[in-house]
Amino acid sequence: MYRFLSDAINLKAVFGSYSTVEALKVKSYIELVLLRLKIPSKTLLEHMQQEGIALSDFVTAPATTADWAALSETVIRSHLRATFLCPDKLHAALAALSLAQQVEIRDLLLVVSSYLRLPSETLLRRMEEEGLTLDKLGVSTAATDKVAQVRQKLNALARQEPAGQGVTDTDSLASVKQRISELKKHSNDTEQQPPVPQNVVSLTGAVGKLKASM
Repeated sequence: MYRFLSDAINLKAVFGSYSTVEALKVKSYIELVLLRLKIPSKTLLEHMQQEGIALSDFVTAPATTADWAALSETVIRSHLRATFLCPDKLHAALAALSLAQQVEIRDLLLVVSSYLRLPSETLLRRMEEEGLTLDKLGVSTAATDKVAQVRQKLNALARQEPAGQGVTDTDSLASVKQRISELKKHSNDTEQQPPVPQNVVSLTGAVGKLKASM
């Protein structure tokens, strides 16, 4: 999926093909999914780089055996178009990537989102003032509202933190290190120990009974 999501040319074409209503949905879905994934900010990544830490040093890209060359451009764009119109599909696609790839795709999406045909903020405000809300137009604002609610909570917590006791870059760095460790552990889950043969279990039980009778 990384090959799909990192293709800037196809992303621009797909984003430019959305209607205004679809573009509004895609914008809110991208914001929601990026928030759920908790991708490190550029500021934190710069801090990590200053201390000689790179995400690619910890997590390697997931292996893939898909034959992308066999897919036509039409099929790829159709797949991308459907993915961005479904928040669950978009989240699943991004969650399957390594943390370093997520950062790369996040930055790319912020750039190509300019190709979405979105109404201006001024027009949206005027529409809302006259009762022509996005919900009335068939665009659910649940995702956008959820993003706004989370941001409000984060801002409120930041204002409540005493001076000098807020979340520091060191805390954020530790959080990223922990997530990297979790990703590495998850990637090794498939390498499990082989099950104990039944005859060994039976032998162990027999030895126990023999000891008990002595």
